[in-house]
Amino acid sequence: MRDASGPGAVAVRTPRPSDPLLSAVLAIGRELSARTVLDRTAEAAVDLTHATRAELTVLGRDGEVADRAAVGPEVPQRPGLIETITVAGAAVGTLRVVRTEDEPDFTPADADALATLAEAAGAALGNAHRYERGHRREEWLRATNEVTAVLRTGPPAAEGFGLLARRAREIPGAVLAMVMVPESPDTLVAHTVDGVLADRLTGARLGMTDSITGDVYSTGRPRAFEAIAEATIRRSARTFQTLGAGIGVLGPAAFVPLGQQPIGVLVVAKAHGAAPFDDDDIAMIASYAGHAALAVEFAEAQQDRQRLALYEERDRIARDLHDLVIQRLFAIGLGLQGLGRAEEGAPVAPRLAGFVGEIDTTIRDIRRSIFSLQQPANGPYSARGEILRAISEATVTLGFEPSVSLDGPLDSVVPPEIQLDLIATLRETLSNVVRHALASQVMVSVVVDRTATMLVLSVRDDGAGLPAEVGHRGGLTNIARRAERWGGRCHVDSPDGRGTRIDWQVPLRGREN
Repeated sequence: MRDASGPGAVAVRTPRPSDPLLSAVLAIGRELSARTVLDRTAEAAVDLTHATRAELTVLGRDGEVADRAAVGPEVPQRPGLIETITVAGAAVGTLRVVRTEDEPDFTPADADALATLAEAAGAALGNAHRYERGHRREEWLRATNEVTAVLRTGPPAAEGFGLLARRAREIPGAVLAMVMVPESPDTLVAHTVDGVLADRLTGARLGMTDSITGDVYSTGRPRAFEAIAEATIRRSARTFQTLGAGIGVLGPAAFVPLGQQPIGVLVVAKAHGAAPFDDDDIAMIASYAGHAALAVEFAEAQQDRQRLALYEERDRIARDLHDLVIQRLFAIGLGLQGLGRAEEGAPVAPRLAGFVGEIDTTIRDIRRSIFSLQQPANGPYSARGEILRAISEATVTLGFEPSVSLDGPLDSVVPPEIQLDLIATLRETLSNVVRHALASQVMVSVVVDRTATMLVLSVRDDGAGLPAEVGHRGGLTNIARRAERWGGRCHVDSPDGRGTRIDWQVPLRGREN
């Protein structure tokens, strides 16, 4: 106790850190678990009021008891002290203490202590609920990232929907989660089921017009029920008649659409007697399901783009085969026929050599077309694929398609860091041809030798060649430095003063780090 200064001052009690009531209030306020708040409050009520028993009761939205904490033995009914617990201005429960008949009545000080504890419990419960909601949101967000990462990579196969159902069951502590998808305009089928009754429910069918699931799918509005057995399964009793007594394990349930234009319905059910899903729970589950649906739609759109790219690539290859390969083979055939009509003694060997060269070129073109067909659109990184992609991009600015020859294990023995410099060198070389060469033909060769010890990139064109004095050599300098970085070299010349040839070589073994 201390006296306030001034006339008429009253004595004001200043709590000390050792004050039992203050210590109890601080201990309750530190808790972030609603269950622990209830237990600590009941224990403190017994200690501070010297009661025989303390009971803290929390009510649910329906007015029924949702949770309870009690300390001390049961005692015969007699008047005690009771305080209302409020959270955000709403009464959520009561705190009551009693003594046995042979003990004295409670004092005003006991009533004040109980009122303080009830107020502290209300504030702590509010904090605990906010913390638990925030923690649940983090869990749903983490699950959303996990599921969408899987669903984005491909169609909604068992792996993606299996993870979707499993995480939807785990986070709210449910016993069942299942993904229902449309099988026909009139029927939904349980595609994936996780938890109890999975063996009986997998493959089960529900009508669109006689089930809550069908209603959620048709309207796109989530629904929640306190008892799944009464609300849903009895409505579709014929569908679930094989479940028998197993229905009794299911309690509160949430039905949420997969997406705004639903591709299915996610059903999550808790055990019988568990707390129902509140509005916050439904909102979080709906967001989770919505993101999953977007991931599925993204994967399907990606597949459509890949199919379109594949069709376009096949169309291009078909044109190449027709315009280049077939016409070249036809010309070779005509030439060989002409050899049969050649005059006796006429030189044949040079013409045969020319035909052999044409056949070799045709084989390379066919091999390149086959490789293009084998390259998946947006597939994993491939040196061969990147080379062909760089050449394809240059074709637009060149006005014609370069001739390409790829040989050796480019994807398996060339390290990724050298692959990057190889592609950068090829792009810069082709860019130089576009800007300076005025060429009508370009030949690109990328080879790993038989011993897998040397990588060689050769680019030749039939353009104007190098000038007598090259002023700005920035591009050529960059190309040379990329080779020198790996202990290689770059040679540039203009044979016979016509066209340009660039030979870029990098060793694949024993290079300096």
